[in-house]
Amino acid sequence: MRTDIPDNWYENFFSGINCEMWRKAATPEWTNAEAEFLKDVLNASNGSHLLDMPCGVGRHAIALAKHGINVTAVDISEEFLNDLREAIVKENLSIDVIQGNILTLDLKASFDGAYCLGNSFGYFDHEGMKTFVQKVSSCLKHQAKWVINTGLLAESFLAKFAKEHRYELGDLIMEISNDYDEWASCLLTTLTYTKNSKQEVHRFKHYVYTLAEVIRLLQLFNLKTVAVYSSTTKTDFKLGDGQAYIVAEKI
Repeated sequence: MRTDIPDNWYENFFSGINCEMWRKAATPEWTNAEAEFLKDVLNASNGSHLLDMPCGVGRHAIALAKHGINVTAVDISEEFLNDLREAIVKENLSIDVIQGNILTLDLKASFDGAYCLGNSFGYFDHEGMKTFVQKVSSCLKHQAKWVINTGLLAESFLAKFAKEHRYELGDLIMEISNDYDEWASCLLTTLTYTKNSKQEVHRFKHYVYTLAEVIRLLQLFNLKTVAVYSSTTKTDFKLGDGQAYIVAEKI
């Protein structure tokens, strides 16, 4: 029987051992490579103002702020943002933190660029995604770019769909159980975390879009896709690649 996962799963998902896993999974080398990629692609320099949404623990925002870039970091997770706030105070970083739901947040600022990294593009159904894209587009300056990273394009995910995975990060074990709702084009995932004698279960859903669907969605809100890479080395994306970095420009 397929587990029913509510559409607002993300409101309470990022907490506990789940947050610890995401902190451990991202290496400094990975973060630095993505930050350098963002600086290059977004043409960001000292004094630029970027939007990081959703920002998670803020690893990219921190790396970019250390280069003199101003970042507005948005996320719904109080636990993640508390970590980010501690880093901001400790290192005196120019990062504005906003806690809230992407779909209802009212952003007033005008940004020189934006990014959505860490596989968080696809949390919403089609109407929700339209709202998300419209919000980002409306606060980008003319010719500013938005970088979207995802490992769940149909061209990536469906080519290598696996029902079970298991990962170990030190004393933390993560077991993944996947199902797929063909009618909704939606991945349904149960994550079971074990650390010492403690266990937590978290569930999420992630809508799966083809690359062409994403390009058309961006076009609806004056965002022209100018490149699609498979890595931060700017290798062109192709069928079966595990990651996509989509670069769209505000027109």
